[in-house]
Amino acid sequence: MYENLLYQKEIVTQLKHDVSSGALPPAILFSGQAMSGKLTAALETARLLSCRESGAWQCSCRLCVQHRELSHSRSILTGPRNMTPEIAAAANLLRQEVSSSSRFLLTRALRKLLRRFDPLLWEGNEKKISAVMPVLERLAENTDNLLSEDASAAGKKFDKKLDTLVEDSLTLQKYLPSILPVAQVRNINAWAAHSAGGEHKTVVFDSAERIPPAAGNALLKFLEEPPPDTTIILVTKRKSLLLPTIVSRLRDYAFRSRLPTEEQEILRRVFREKECTSLTEYFQEWSAGTDEQIRALAERFMESARTGLYPQEMSTIKDSMDFTALLDALDCILQEKWRAKGGNSSRGKEIAWLREARNRAENLNIPVNMLLRHLHLSLGTLP
Repeated sequence: MYENLLYQKEIVTQLKHDVSSGALPPAILFSGQAMSGKLTAALETARLLSCRESGAWQCSCRLCVQHRELSHSRSILTGPRNMTPEIAAAANLLRQEVSSSSRFLLTRALRKLLRRFDPLLWEGNEKKISAVMPVLERLAENTDNLLSEDASAAGKKFDKKLDTLVEDSLTLQKYLPSILPVAQVRNINAWAAHSAGGEHKTVVFDSAERIPPAAGNALLKFLEEPPPDTTIILVTKRKSLLLPTIVSRLRDYAFRSRLPTEEQEILRRVFREKECTSLTEYFQEWSAGTDEQIRALAERFMESARTGLYPQEMSTIKDSMDFTALLDALDCILQEKWRAKGGNSSRGKEIAWLREARNRAENLNIPVNMLLRHLHLSLGTLP
């Protein structure tokens, strides 16, 4: 149990006990800093709740095989998360080391993205992803082939396949909502309530801090009366941004930040990385080189808001993916400001403005440049 959750001994001990003894409640929260293993723990918990054997990581039962490959039909994964750095890093490892384990690592990374496009989640909103369906279908097929191909295959043709996988994942990522759509929560609720009994159902809401009020209210109804044989797991790096009424209905499992030496060992064991000592820095290197540029733009955005002069550089933010990345960078800058000041009377306004910007971009289809200018004016009203 939880053999793949490294350097979280206290959490592993607690989860093992709760799962084995049947003490795990139907609605739980995994909270803690980024890169602390929360999503890994959520996916492993889903596997263990379905397993009918011992729960060992290498269990060969049908349900465990499906869960390890993230193909189990009665598990749902949703929520905004940029999976492309992990996919690019796993593809790079597979180029260097063609093995069943490296193929498995890339398959998992790809399906962490693909599962967020399950038909159930998009029922009633298929038009929003109709343009990317050819890419989605090709990526799903190529991902399925990863584990079935000859494990020793390599060469230029194989490298081209990996290039296509990475490129398609970048394209698909742009269609992933930056906040959790209320329609997806309602679809999940209906599925969990009306799907046939039998195997255990698990729903993982990733990046739960990006649940807007409308989706939060729909989620509350789901949490109040979870259907039988269903476990709901929320994953967040910002517990303070969740609605208190949601948090009150969850048992919180707080993940600690890993030590630099522990992160270094994870990088060595999983990605064969010997130089980098930070998981965050490592994945930033696989973010198509945009993180530092986005951070610089966000800092310029904040500085110029005080003067009221809108920076021309914002013209480089052209689509929803760029806009979401900028909001993430602004969020980090504001967190640093709050910590430095030991509190901030304007914090509530700033959180609300960022959340409103995400919501308008996602649900109202307002042009990015208009949203940027409105946010710029709002931030300019603060001292």
